[in-house]
Amino acid sequence: MRPAIALACVACLAPLAAAQTSFPMVTHVSPVAVQRGTTAEVTVECRTSSLAGAYKVLVEGGGVTAEVIPGKDAPKLDPKAPAPNVPSCKLKVSVAADAAVGVREFRIASSLGISSLGQLVVVDAPVIAEKPMPSTMAKPLPVAVPSVVCGRIKLAEAVDYYSFTAKAGQQLTLEVICARIQDKIHDLQKHADPLVAVYDPEGRELAAADDGYFADPVLTFAVPKDGEYRVAVRDAKYDGDPRWAYALSITDAPRAVYSFPLAVNPGKTAKAAPVGSAATAGNGWTLTAPTTAGVHTVPLKLNGTETNPVPMVVTPLPLVEEQEPNDTPKQATRIPLPGGANGRIGQKRDLDHFVFAGKKGKAVRLEVFARRFGTPLTSRLDAQLDVMSPEGKILASNDDLFGKDPGLIFTPPADGDFVVRVRDLNNKGGDGFVYYLECDFARPDFTLKCDPSKAMIGPGSRTAWYVQVARSNGFTGPVSVAVQGLPAGVTVNALTIPSNMTQGLLVVSAAVDAKVDAAAVKVVGTADATDENNKPVKLARTAVAVEEIYSPGGGRGRFDVGMMAVAVTGPSDLVTVKVSKNRITLKPGEEVKIDVEVVRGPQYDKAVTLDVLLRHLGGVFGNPLPPGVTMVDGKSKTLLGTGSTGHVTLKAAPDAAECTDVPVCVQGFVAINFVVKIGYASEVIWVSVKK
Repeated sequence: MRPAIALACVACLAPLAAAQTSFPMVTHVSPVAVQRGTTAEVTVECRTSSLAGAYKVLVEGGGVTAEVIPGKDAPKLDPKAPAPNVPSCKLKVSVAADAAVGVREFRIASSLGISSLGQLVVVDAPVIAEKPMPSTMAKPLPVAVPSVVCGRIKLAEAVDYYSFTAKAGQQLTLEVICARIQDKIHDLQKHADPLVAVYDPEGRELAAADDGYFADPVLTFAVPKDGEYRVAVRDAKYDGDPRWAYALSITDAPRAVYSFPLAVNPGKTAKAAPVGSAATAGNGWTLTAPTTAGVHTVPLKLNGTETNPVPMVVTPLPLVEEQEPNDTPKQATRIPLPGGANGRIGQKRDLDHFVFAGKKGKAVRLEVFARRFGTPLTSRLDAQLDVMSPEGKILASNDDLFGKDPGLIFTPPADGDFVVRVRDLNNKGGDGFVYYLECDFARPDFTLKCDPSKAMIGPGSRTAWYVQVARSNGFTGPVSVAVQGLPAGVTVNALTIPSNMTQGLLVVSAAVDAKVDAAAVKVVGTADATDENNKPVKLARTAVAVEEIYSPGGGRGRFDVGMMAVAVTGPSDLVTVKVSKNRITLKPGEEVKIDVEVVRGPQYDKAVTLDVLLRHLGGVFGNPLPPGVTMVDGKSKTLLGTGSTGHVTLKAAPDAAECTDVPVCVQGFVAINFVVKIGYASEVIWVSVKK
């Protein structure tokens, strides 16, 4: 892709050495936190790629905006020359006073493409940026309480030291936000495992924490006496990396690590019992649920005071709370069907039992919400779920269906009562072992994923998205897919994934006169289904975006993210991928050859590989071909080298099912490095199989 607008970043003029101009690969932000109600300057770095031509920032959620700060000595981009290497740029980030605190995804749009995901943190307290000189135990960096200190664990064996003064009896919470802002980073390979510790002035360790919010530590520290204290931040393995940015929050404000109940009905206000320093600040805490169902974070409130946002599940189902004692099937708390229960494994070897009335043959979905990596749910519970007869005979069990959370579908063999047991897998327990048990009919449903999470195309060019549908609970119908929020001049093909397919293809196309722009988009699937009473219902589900993650050794990892984006760039490396046929009808057993020509941009003269599938190192990540139709590798010319012509051969098996107008395409792939490649698509090829 070639630049088309003036460079807007701090520039280093050395040209990129890669064969193909890479999209920006964000690695970290410094400082990584911004206080709400303020405007701050942050630096975004892309160690192995370029931010040349950065012009726009897309930020997840409301209340946060960002813009690129133009570099003073930014050179003009020459479309006939290699793009300059611009490893960093500065952003002006503005955060509204009422913006939700927490981690936000963002992407930077440039004339080279749309960046991989970056993450920054919205916080309540004043932010202290990292200092150029390293701190030591003897010379720590003084910080106030409350504050958020931003730094980086730059080197192996590096330890950052800070000092603060506190009074006897203060309840302080120290939390490091580090590992959680690395999971979605495309090009990092190894990740931090931070640890935080508090020392007295003589260097004696008073408290330490590791792995509170998954790998990130959360430490509640009761100050023993007036005086100065030191806090250290390091990697638990004494490893380091210049890209390991962190935000250390030190606060005496009421802090809630977890809260009970975990689930609340939409828009309702409930009494809340916090776990953390907020538990000592008094009773009467409340939380108010958002109006939309799903997993959210909201603050607890008491007499005008707010805590940090805590995770919660918003559900429209009727809710009950476990009633102790419920340690045996005979003591089980009754739960409605459909309905849900808030519970807590309050001590070691605690067993919680619930009972529901089932109907013969009417499937029930049982699911525990407690601890799920990649979500705000961070309960300490590693739940085990059992379905039992009233006499205690185990009929079904599950562990770790959704990360650490269990779930199962149970079909009652007869009318009557059935018991659900929740326990900790390792027989642990305590105040932080909160959960929500959902008990509902197994209604027909589906989910969508879209791979990759971004599209980058020059005027007149195209690229492909692979949409994957997972049907559940007896749903077998077709799913129609559309894209919302596309930039001007960008279109996608019509797509309905038929009942006998689990994948479909969207070709994202930019008009020849499309202007450079970028937008966050949503891929939405709709379908007709029936509910548990066989009544018709309309289903609408938003696709989860799949971010490509560089895996050590060259693998293609994937991580679910929230933000999908489309960018119209400067002219693409492959301006057009031409195919000899855009409509094919195959008979079972028949094959067809499709000639392909790639039209290169004025600068790109490196290797091109053709494919109909999304593949990497022998693994197939996307396959939009109809059932029974394959690409015959031995009869296809896909390795073009520096040439421009090839072909692919499609074949229908003798038993291939009939289908009509299934969209596929041929992509020309150009390599950025051993792992990353960018695909440029042909127009849609509509494939039918007719007997």
